Amino acid sequence: MTSKERFKMTMSRLLPDRLPVDCLWARAETLRDLQNHFGTQDRETVLQKLGVDFRWMGATLRFPEFEKKCNGELTGDVPGAGRRYIFHDKTTYENEWGIVERVGSDGKYNEWRGGPLAGKETLDGWDVPVTVFPTVEEIRARFAPFKDKVIVGEVNNPFKTAWHICGFEHFMIMMALDPEFVESLYDRLFAWETRRAVLMAQAGVDVIAIVGDIAGKNGPMFSVRMYDRFILPRFKKLSADIKKANPNTAVLFHSDGEMSAFIPSLIESGVDILNPIESNCMDPAALKKQFGSKLVFHGAISVQKTIPDGTVKDVKDEVYLRIRTVGYNGGYIVSNENSFPYNAPLANVLAIYEAVQDFNYDSLR
Repeated sequence: MTSKERFKMTMSRLLPDRLPVDCLWARAETLRDLQNHFGTQDRETVLQKLGVDFRWMGATLRFPEFEKKCNGELTGDVPGAGRRYIFHDKTTYENEWGIVERVGSDGKYNEWRGGPLAGKETLDGWDVPVTVFPTVEEIRARFAPFKDKVIVGEVNNPFKTAWHICGFEHFMIMMALDPEFVESLYDRLFAWETRRAVLMAQAGVDVIAIVGDIAGKNGPMFSVRMYDRFILPRFKKLSADIKKANPNTAVLFHSDGEMSAFIPSLIESGVDILNPIESNCMDPAALKKQFGSKLVFHGAISVQKTIPDGTVKDVKDEVYLRIRTVGYNGGYIVSNENSFPYNAPLANVLAIYEAVQDFNYDSLR
C-alpha cells in the first residue's frame, strides 16, 4: 500500500495495512543522528528508512526588498539556520516580516526580541512584506519526486504572526481593547496566507497545515469567544478557499497545549486533522471517543516525557497504546507531538517507527 493510499483510508476512518506515520519537524541534531545511523547524508533516505509517509515541503517564496537588505546567514543548530537575515549583531537578526529574534545562550532556541508593530496602536505605515509567490507549476515540479508520499504544505496561523509582529502582551491587550486594529491586521494576514495555501492546493498538495499555538499546558491563551469573533469567520473562508481550489486537500491545524475548548470551533472552521494532541495535558483516547467521527488525530507521542526520558520499551508501549485507543478504526496518524528534543536518545526516536511497523493490526480488525 502506498503512503497516499494509506492516508486516504485513514482519512475515511478505515484501517489500512498499518497506520500512517510522520516525523514532525526533526531538529538538525536528530537528523544528524539518524543520518549517521543509516550511513547517509541524504534526508530523504532517512525518511524512507523510517517508513515516514509524509513530506512537509511548503512553497518557496521570495522577498526581494528584504533580500536586498540581508547581510548574513544564520548558522548552527537553531531553528531557521541556513537562511539569510538582516543581522543587528552576531546573534540578533530580523526576518522578512520585521520580526527580531535572538539566538539563546545555549545556541539551541530563539527568543523574540521585537516586531514592527510592538507597542503601536495603528497599522499606519505597515503592510505585509513584498512577496513573489511561486507559480502552481513551480510548486508542482518541486513536489513531483514525492508523488507517492503525502505532501503537506505549511502556512502560519495568523495569530502566531500577529503576536510576533506586535509582541504577545501588546497583541493580547489589543484583542481586548481595540478590535478594529485586530480585525484589520487579521484581514491582511489571512489574505496573505490564503494566497499561499490556495496555490499549494491548486498544485495538488494532500494537506495544508495551519501552524501556530493558541494554548499552553494550562489552557487557552485567549477565550473561545475571541476565537469565534476574530478567527472563526476568516478561518472558515481560508478552509473554503482551499477546498474550492482542491476538494481533496485536507486541512490540518497545529497547536500545542490544552486546547480542547477550541475543538468545536476548529471543526466549524473546516479542520480535518488535529495535531499534536499533547498527551501531557490532553487525553487522546477521550478525544477520539468524543470527536473521532469529525477529526483525524495526528501526534500524541510525548516529546516532553516519554521520548527524552523513557526507555525504548516505554516509547513502544506508548505507541502501541495510542494505536489501540486512538487508531482502532483508522483516523490516527502516529507522530512525535513536536520536534524531538535536541538530546533525545536515538534509540527512542527509532522505537516509534519500529513500533508502528511491529504492531499487530489484525488485533484491531
